Amino acid sequence: MFQLVFIRIKDTGCQTTRTLHLAMSEGKTLDVNQDVDGFNSEITKAGYSVADLQDIGYLLASTFKQAQTLELHIDDDVLALHSPTVWAKWVSLGLALSAYDYKHRDSFHLEPIINAFELQTAEPTLSGAFFEGQVLAKSQLIARELVNKPGNVIYPESFVSAVQELPMDNTQLSFLTESEMREQGFGGLVGISQGSDRDGRMLCLDYHPEGAQTTIVLVGKGVTFDTGGISIKGQLRMSTMKVDMGGAAAVVGALNAITQLHLPVRVIGLCGLVENMPSGGAIKPGDVVTMLSGKSVEIISTDAEGRMVLADVMHYAQQTYQPDYLIDIATLTGATGVSLGKAFASLMGNSDELKTLAKVAGDSCSEPLWEMPIGTDLFEAALKSDFADVRHGSEDGDAGASVAATFLNHFVSPGQKWIHIDSAAMSLGMTHRKIYPKAASGYGTFLLTALCQHIASHTNNDK
Repeated sequence: MFQLVFIRIKDTGCQTTRTLHLAMSEGKTLDVNQDVDGFNSEITKAGYSVADLQDIGYLLASTFKQAQTLELHIDDDVLALHSPTVWAKWVSLGLALSAYDYKHRDSFHLEPIINAFELQTAEPTLSGAFFEGQVLAKSQLIARELVNKPGNVIYPESFVSAVQELPMDNTQLSFLTESEMREQGFGGLVGISQGSDRDGRMLCLDYHPEGAQTTIVLVGKGVTFDTGGISIKGQLRMSTMKVDMGGAAAVVGALNAITQLHLPVRVIGLCGLVENMPSGGAIKPGDVVTMLSGKSVEIISTDAEGRMVLADVMHYAQQTYQPDYLIDIATLTGATGVSLGKAFASLMGNSDELKTLAKVAGDSCSEPLWEMPIGTDLFEAALKSDFADVRHGSEDGDAGASVAATFLNHFVSPGQKWIHIDSAAMSLGMTHRKIYPKAASGYGTFLLTALCQHIASHTNNDK
């Protein structure tokens, strides 16, 4: 039997030890049974996924809130499902997330406070895995804090201010103002932002460790509130549209983790930050705008704003950094949620190599991806315009996720390895997981971090 012993950093005044035993059975759910012999509690299940390991850590800490020491006793056949380091990493993450309970404050300051533990071990690999779990937990809480705060607190300018307070080693923070982007020709991003009284921003986080030979750009959609603009949304669930910056929040969370884990690759995080509001100055259906790339785009629905923001930022990324890998993540289309629910985010792109790495990374951290097609004749036909080089969507809405990604593909340079992650259903309401009892999930933080780790390993092995 394998044992992990965790000691709570904060003195609870209750010097007790509580134990949780993991065993195999025919069970399918994570139910903590406290009526067992030999242990304080037990979970029995037919199999244990990475998601289960994360949730077990959360259950262990939240079931025994006052115990100073928590012991996890794992039967050998259960342990064999994952390596000891995987157990230590993901259980420690669940422990760390167990104390988070978002409380509103009228401030952009982030408070990603974890439930702090120590792992009692003399094994360096287990210590390293435990540390990684703690880092990932805090990094995800940064993303969750950004998404949880309402649109009157987090908007493009204050989003940047919040991130400026985060300590990130080897990372340069800069940003472009709306006037600077207008001068440079960001027609898509500025076109969406112009309906709001709050100016847009493009945030850049450039992690550049010495000796890095591979460059990765992460692009996050950061619509801090989305009314739909002139194509205004219905009343139902509009209050949740503060989560439309979930992609940008995930990029920030991932950069925080990547800097602390000292990955040997250059990673640039770019966040296109706007509000999408209706006003006399707002963009309208039928308008034609010229993008940063020089392409003209006919607007069909102003509620398809995210792709306009992403397209400009993706073009900027390629022209400025010439990345080896370009990855964008966005709460882009309701069509993805209709297709996949909360089981998967959708994955599209032009690089089989990068798509494979992304799927492996998603499975490794329990933020899985499901590949969907792009670029077929039918999807391209939906983008044909009589008035511009391309229109940004179709009138009928068929294959919405694939059409949106096909539009983005028009702004990817020949030979550029690129993937698009549509996480529209994943940023909120993930309450089937123990680690997300309410509010935002911070989805994408784990995935982007793991993907950068896999790319670093993959490219280093090739050299």
